[in-house]
Amino acid sequence: MKSKLQKDHQLQIKEDQCLWRDLKHSHPEALNSLFIKYYSDFYFYGLKLVGNHDLVVDTIQDLFASVWESRKRISEVNHVKAYLFAALRNNLLKPTAKDIIGKDTGINIENDYSFDISPEDIYLNNEAQLENMKLIGDMLAELSPKQKEIIYLKFFCNYSNIEISSVLSIKYQSVSNMLTRTLNLLRKKTKENRLLILIALIFMLL
Repeated sequence: MKSKLQKDHQLQIKEDQCLWRDLKHSHPEALNSLFIKYYSDFYFYGLKLVGNHDLVVDTIQDLFASVWESRKRISEVNHVKAYLFAALRNNLLKPTAKDIIGKDTGINIENDYSFDISPEDIYLNNEAQLENMKLIGDMLAELSPKQKEIIYLKFFCNYSNIEISSVLSIKYQSVSNMLTRTLNLLRKKTKENRLLILIALIFMLL
């Protein structure tokens, strides 16, 4: 039996699909609805990726302008929010001409980006007690940028593993494997802390 959270998520997906179809049929209010609905999510996700307010704001605006301009050519999308997250991520992390000058043509921006989650982020979302700050801080310090990003998408954005694989352009199994490795790390850190064990389990929900 599906939980209320899962049902709400499925309802959101269907609503977004309707907006996407309206957008493709040149209804500007559909684009505006998506923009208003997800702007805050896009902004805070982008800020964690690059830490530059102006760049994030400009990139979000450019993304929606591009979607509107190409609306008659874009295909149907099952997970609209994940699709837009992936586009925003690619636009923020893709190397510019300035980045490439003086570097090898084999540049891989994925190896250079950072993604951070602070202990305060987790407290705000879980009303955790202050004494857990050091434990959570130590745990996060051992995670890679990609692990932190997956946690953010799973825990803060309520994405399924399929949606995360779409955002990050990696295989579904890679997401599952990384979540498993992260859970194992959390278990080592949280043997005597029920709150953090609960957080670890939430990360693994599909």
